[in-house]
This record gives sequence, C-alpha cells and structure tokens, in this order.
Amino acid sequence: MSYPVIRQVALEPVARQRFLSRPRRPISSLPRQLPHQRLVFEYDGTFVLGDRRLRGDEAHVLHGESVSVVDMAKDHPVTINVSIRSSGAHDFTVVVQFRCTVDEPIKVVRAGLTEVTEHLVTYIRAYHKLFDLGRGYGLHEVHELWKNVHAQVKAYTTLVPCALPGMSVEFAGLDVYAPDEIAQGRRHYETSLHNIHGEHGLRDAKRKLDRDFELDEQDYLHTKGHSANDFTRQEAALDRDQQITEATKVKDFLNSGPGAADGLYATTPGLSDQQIADRYATLGDREYTAMQHEIQREHEMQVVQERARADVVRAAISQGLFNETTGKELLATFDDVEAEAGPKDLEGPAYEARAEVTAGDAGDDFFMEEDVRG
Repeated sequence: MSYPVIRQVALEPVARQRFLSRPRRPISSLPRQLPHQRLVFEYDGTFVLGDRRLRGDEAHVLHGESVSVVDMAKDHPVTINVSIRSSGAHDFTVVVQFRCTVDEPIKVVRAGLTEVTEHLVTYIRAYHKLFDLGRGYGLHEVHELWKNVHAQVKAYTTLVPCALPGMSVEFAGLDVYAPDEIAQGRRHYETSLHNIHGEHGLRDAKRKLDRDFELDEQDYLHTKGHSANDFTRQEAALDRDQQITEATKVKDFLNSGPGAADGLYATTPGLSDQQIADRYATLGDREYTAMQHEIQREHEMQVVQERARADVVRAAISQGLFNETTGKELLATFDDVEAEAGPKDLEGPAYEARAEVTAGDAGDDFFMEEDVRG
C-alpha cells in the first residue's frame, strides 16, 4: 500500500438526469474513507478537500475529474533501506525509520506524493558521507558500525531536515545489518552454538542432579544410621534402667526380712516345674535344719539355766538357808528336769518348737524369797 496517497480514482461524468431532476453523483461510486483518511477532489484545474459528509450534488463532487484518498494519520512509520560498503566484498544494509505526518493533503496531492519512500531514499542518498562510513568495518563489527552511522544520520537529519510538500518528516532511528547470507550463516552458527551450550547445560544439569541425588542418599543413609544408633543406645539405656530398677526391687525384697532370699531363689523366671519342685524341697530341708538347730540351741540354753538354779540351791543348802530334806527334794527336781530335757527328734518341717523356759518367767520360780530365807 502506497503512502501518503492511498488511492486515486478517475471520476466519470455524471449522466444527465430527467427534466427538472437535480443531478447527483452516487456516493457509493466514491472511494470509502476511514476515520484517519480524507478525500481530495480535482475540480476545474484545482484541488478541493472533501467534507466528511457528502451529498453527491456538490460541484467538486458532481463535476470532479478525480479523487485521491490521503492518509492523515499522525507519525505514520516509514522505513527505507540503503546499502553501504564494508571493508570486505559484502555490503551492510542500513535501515532508516522515519515518522511522517500529512499536514496539508491538497499540497501532497498537487505534488504527486503518492509514495514517500522514494523521496526519503533520495533524501538519505544525498548524504554522501554515509556511504564511506562502513569501509573501515568488517561484517563482524556491525554493532560498532551502528554507533557511528546512527550518530551521523541523526546529525544529518537534524541539520538538513527532509522537506516534502504538505508533510513533516522526523528521524526515528536506524539499524545496520550484514548481508542476508551472512546473517543466515551467523544465525546458523549462533543456533548451533546455542544448541551445543544447551546440550552441555543439560549434561551439567543431569550431573548436578545425579550428584545431588547421591548426596541426598548419603545424607539419608547417614541419618538412618544415626537414628539406628540412637535407637540402639536408647534401647540399651532403657534396658540398663530396667535392670537397675529390677535390681533395686530385688535388693529391697532381700532386705524386707528373713526368708526373702529363699523365696526369690524358688521364683526365679525360666525354671521348669521339676526345677521349681527341687528348689522348694531344698528350701524345706534348709528350713527344717535351721529349725532343728534353733530347738537344739534352746534346749542347751534351758539346761544351762537349770544347772545354774541347781547351783544356787546347793549354795543355799551349804549356807544353811534350806533344811536338808527340802534341799534334796529341790535338787532331785532339777536332776529330773535335766534328764528329761534331751532334744527330741523332728519328724518333718511341721515340727513345732518347745516354748523357751527362762529364769525370768513367772511360772518357773521354784522357790519363793521367804523359802530361801528359812
């Protein structure tokens, strides 16, 4: 599409109307205009700007020879390309961007500015220094060349503005490109390099993930081992605590009184019925022997006490405290008791011990104080 004149149409003469009918050009025969476009009619050797609303009977519409559609958009972008030599066999392509605005559409149509691009190329080519700027640069130095070309073109457009009839033109910027085959080769090179970097990156990422997985697995095993060791230590500590508690209970039980050790001996866990029976039999024999020894000890003590009393009576008789008859009767009594006081054989564990007879018992005084005294 051309710019700024989008379209130009030659108008056919309007056919004669019937008598007394007012001639009118059909509006549908005119080009359609968008909101940013205006119609310019060529009429009677001049140009007339058409209104937004047309009836078809206006003179410049009814008798117009042609009509042009002009783009009135503000800052319409226009791009041109020029080639400049490089230090090698290939040329750089300089792409210059402009912002164009139609200020007076009638002047634009009268000047025949149907396509502004050609005028802008002529305007840029008038700056001869531009075509020598690339001779000191290779194709790989496009960026450095861009800085120089941009500065020079901006200065040129500022000092020497582009003068087009009915339009204002402003410099918008530029780009510098290497030839298409060079650009394609560089794109292929950069694509290959990117793919290589991507493959290396993938391998590096995979190695890193594998390494992270190994480290995580080692951390897991290390933590698991520590947990197992902690559990073992805790279990051992609990066993020690339980053993200490059990030992304390056993110690307290053993200190609870006589026979506790024997009872504990017979109730040791893990014994069979025969072992338990044997241990109870052993305890019974031990108890029987202990009881027999206790009875023997009591008998011996009783004999000693009786002999002591007999010695007291004999001393009293020798001192004349008893008459001879009474003293002999008492001595006979002691002899009978001593003879009958021999230990009896025990038949079993159910044996009941004889009650102990001591000198202090109330029922065992064989003589009163007054008898001793005569």
